[in-house]
Amino acid sequence: MKGTHLHIPSIINLYEEGDLSGLNIKKLGQYLQEKTHIPFHLRGNLYKRLPEKRIMELTKQFARIRVKDPGKQFVLGKPLRAEIDYEKRRIRDPHWKIFGILYEGIFYQKVISGLILGGKLDFKRCTIFFTNQLFGTYDQDDRRYHTRVSLYGFPHLISITGLVEAPAKPREFYLKKRMGLPLELLKKEYRGRFIDHGDVRMTEVLKGYAMQALFFHLTGSPFCEDRNCRLFNSHWQEEVIHAQMDGKYEFCPRHEAILEELRKEVANAPKKNDWT
Repeated sequence: MKGTHLHIPSIINLYEEGDLSGLNIKKLGQYLQEKTHIPFHLRGNLYKRLPEKRIMELTKQFARIRVKDPGKQFVLGKPLRAEIDYEKRRIRDPHWKIFGILYEGIFYQKVISGLILGGKLDFKRCTIFFTNQLFGTYDQDDRRYHTRVSLYGFPHLISITGLVEAPAKPREFYLKKRMGLPLELLKKEYRGRFIDHGDVRMTEVLKGYAMQALFFHLTGSPFCEDRNCRLFNSHWQEEVIHAQMDGKYEFCPRHEAILEELRKEVANAPKKNDWT
């Protein structure tokens, strides 16, 4: 699309934390490179080389940003010793599972930004951080926290657990659940109509969210109103599956034109390696 000003990064850095069962980050990176011609780098677990002093600082930061009551606006408080100890174990174990803890998303993003980017905006690198932890943001309309799949910015956060929990399942699923039907039976009945933990479709679906992150970096606008486009801002699981796997095309004509312009600019840019 001529005239579009793009903030083109020289590298796409992919970081991770926790147990990411079902997600192949390397395939995601290859997909992003194929679509944009921008090289990617797998950075691995964010905490693997941190000194003990930095880990202790992080444990306190994470312990302070837990959302204890989703129905109230978040206020930073003093963490309990048990909460700090939990975060220490979580950071030290790259395969840590989830335990239903919800973190304040904006603050979580700030903590990760401090680690990776020093808290600064960096348009030279597109940084995407994949986690199995749940984070949410406060909705002023209904005055409560909602879990999110993603939070775009510097860096971009994408949660595989958020992908399972945030987009709503079919309405009848919840009706039958309230009637007392066992969860496992409901999952069997509605199999295929939502993404679950360890889902084989996880990587394919998250390609769209990774592209949303990239479009936020490029243009400041990650979403599309076309339900067939991978950039569609889905609120229901069936919308997610349609946009990411069953749409008429991968990207609508407008966003495909932006990608075409991006590939041309990358091809014509001076060749350099920026792996720092």
